[in-house]
Amino acid sequence: MSDNWDTYFTYIDRKPASFFLDLDPWEEGTNEKFVHLYRLSVVLKEPDNIGLTTNAEAEVLFAAEDSIHDLLDEHYLFVGRVTTEGRRNFYYYTDSEDVNLLQNLAARSLENYRYTFGRIEEKEPGAFYREFLYPNKANWHRLMNRHLVNKLNELGDTLEKRREVTHWIYFDSAESRRLFQEKVLKDGFRIVDQEQSNQRYSLCISRNDLVDLHAISGVTDVLVHAAEECGGDYDGWETKVIEDRKGWLHGLKKIFKSGE
Repeated sequence: MSDNWDTYFTYIDRKPASFFLDLDPWEEGTNEKFVHLYRLSVVLKEPDNIGLTTNAEAEVLFAAEDSIHDLLDEHYLFVGRVTTEGRRNFYYYTDSEDVNLLQNLAARSLENYRYTFGRIEEKEPGAFYREFLYPNKANWHRLMNRHLVNKLNELGDTLEKRREVTHWIYFDSAESRRLFQEKVLKDGFRIVDQEQSNQRYSLCISRNDLVDLHAISGVTDVLVHAAEECGGDYDGWETKVIEDRKGWLHGLKKIFKSGE
């Protein structure tokens, strides 16, 4: 298990899904002995209206998860969990087909829950992790979007206002870049800049958009897919911070007033 854990929100069969996973469980060639994959699937008692956990139930499941993982030994490698459609699925690789310890811990920690436990057959060790758990290009940008949006929040941005958002895309040919331009111009983007260096063709585009997580992820999904269709590589976005000065001044006035 590495220290490189992160989360991202996406969709599975058009259903909302929340992923929490180890981004580098086999760091530096370690943990290759873990070749058997098992899933512990827990039925949520009170999922929210999109099939994910409420804050209250999440706390209960965090405690159950900790009680299991605190007692697992070196024969288990926890790589992540996925919450979707009223279930929370935990994934473990093991170096043995003897999983009595995990089954016993689950029975003890989840005694008030309905759950199932079983093995997932893979075409090769780690295939399920790479093909299902690890984020694809679009989901990787959803993961990065969360970090950028959180940073905007930290800097005092309420995310309520539209603003210019700039995006970068790279191509191996001028023709691929041209095809991509045709697509995005129809969607209201404008060309900011384009360059060529060492057979690498860059493109910078922008559009006024909202940058809350849901909105900007919808934008990056479209650009990632359009770039892939044209043989390009979407690289990311940036924007300016719009601070809520009115809200800040209002709060300051309340502080002074309360001290009168």
